[in-house]
Amino acid sequence: MIKAQVCIVGAGAGGIGCAYRLIKHGIKTVVVDKNPDFGGTMVFSGVDGWEPGVSLDGLHRLLYEAMAKEQNGCHIVTQVPNGNLFSSAWEDQWDGNYSFAKYPWALALGSAYRYEDTFKRVPYRFSKRLQFEPGALSRAVNAIFASYSEHLVALFGYQYVSCHIGDGKIAGITVSNGDTEEKIFADYFVDATGDIILARDAGCETAFGCEGHEDYGEPSANERSNRVNGVSFVFRIAKTNDEDHVDKIPSQYRSDASKYNAFRFKDTVSFIVEYPNGDFNVNMLPTMQGDEYFALGENADTVGRAMIWAYWHYLQTEKSMNGFTLKHIYDVGIRESHRLKGKYVLREQDLRAGMLSQPKKGRTVAIADHALDIHGTNGMCKELMMPYEIPIECTMTNEFSNLFVACRGASFTHIAASSVRLSRTMMSLGEGVGEYLAEQL
Repeated sequence: MIKAQVCIVGAGAGGIGCAYRLIKHGIKTVVVDKNPDFGGTMVFSGVDGWEPGVSLDGLHRLLYEAMAKEQNGCHIVTQVPNGNLFSSAWEDQWDGNYSFAKYPWALALGSAYRYEDTFKRVPYRFSKRLQFEPGALSRAVNAIFASYSEHLVALFGYQYVSCHIGDGKIAGITVSNGDTEEKIFADYFVDATGDIILARDAGCETAFGCEGHEDYGEPSANERSNRVNGVSFVFRIAKTNDEDHVDKIPSQYRSDASKYNAFRFKDTVSFIVEYPNGDFNVNMLPTMQGDEYFALGENADTVGRAMIWAYWHYLQTEKSMNGFTLKHIYDVGIRESHRLKGKYVLREQDLRAGMLSQPKKGRTVAIADHALDIHGTNGMCKELMMPYEIPIECTMTNEFSNLFVACRGASFTHIAASSVRLSRTMMSLGEGVGEYLAEQL
């Protein structure tokens, strides 16, 4: 049995942001995560770059400074105009014979800009982003947290099992690593799992899919559906010494990969960014529709990886990316799934109104200005005119006074979530929750 003041389930961006603020204030904190280290999707799903965009100051700057001390730990990259690869809309720019070496569209190149330059999103075609090695981020988190180790217990490799409710509050949770179960009791609990597994299991009201226009009056809303933002299996490639090299599809994926021909990918968009060591991160936008992924259930991972191998074979044989090799396919990157219906639901109108005009709620826990960015069927990418605020009420459940949500599954509509979901924003959101809880304790 473990007793703490705060228990955080999930050690991704929101989880580490929340933990940092708590342990910095001397609050005894337990962090539980299924992965072997800190970082969540930033480390294990290949989302190892921070998109350009405004952010409150905080842990992200310390992480950058720590990663920058490592050789090839991180670098700031400049976005190439027309930053999406292989969209048929730009075929005329490739002289009908696309060559990755000749026309490196989407390739973001290392530059000598400052970290502060990554806070400027507008105009997007000239923006800067931070690209880092996944392991460098985990090491940076551990190095920063080491100064506060007496206040932190981290249980890695543990899955959430169940919660225990008493007197209208979350009294404790049970977690397991497959061999050992642990019961954790705390004054407050923070669900930072992305899929909000704790909040859902506790019976909190949640949403999944698109709201209709009649729900919140959002200008871009259509009709209700189970459609969610597309998912991506990001993968890593590297240059080989053989200019004619083409990878063989592994036998375990060959059968599934054969189902997907070039037609499936003719309008597929990918974003390619260079790692500090010269490898490339390829983000397929998306690999499959979000509702398609969830409908596949246990087969989703196998099918997703087979689709990547089919896509990669298409790139190598039809888009002149021979000479490269696929080094690694990361765990699936989920942009959206279940979302809390909390004390305030952030809507498209809030984002479009911006900081000067949006209705004010309680304290602000994060600011952002990322586009309304939905991948897949009925997708869109609509830039915003100014930053907007995210209030603490978006992290508060209606059902339990001691349960908060600090992740992409907080209280946002489908459209608002498409902007809010970025790593630095979620980290700031977590820090805001951590600061709030530290004051209560």
